[in-house]
Amino acid sequence: MRQWGMRTKTELESIRSILVEQRKFRMDQLAQLHVPGPHRPLSSTIPEIFSELEAGARAALREVQAALWRIEDGTYGLCTSCGQPIGVERLEILPQAALCMPCQRTAAPVPCE
Repeated sequence: MRQWGMRTKTELESIRSILVEQRKFRMDQLAQLHVPGPHRPLSSTIPEIFSELEAGARAALREVQAALWRIEDGTYGLCTSCGQPIGVERLEILPQAALCMPCQRTAAPVPCE
């Protein structure tokens, strides 16, 4: 598996713009959740569904923002658990990934409620 290794300024700018776009999408998604009306695309009259949609959007937004901070502090592409490089293929698919695959496999699963 190829490792992320050294990133050029152009590569980081490209990733940053993807993440900024994702951040805007999640912020818009959260805003739409709070628009009243039964026929809005993301509205739900069932509180449990609304809560789950909101929690998912907030979690995704936190992951994207954390990736942007890692770009700023020079740690983007390194696993936040073990410090090893995250595979290029993983970052291409999930640019906000914080963990390498071995650490992701051993991470505690998020419980469903």
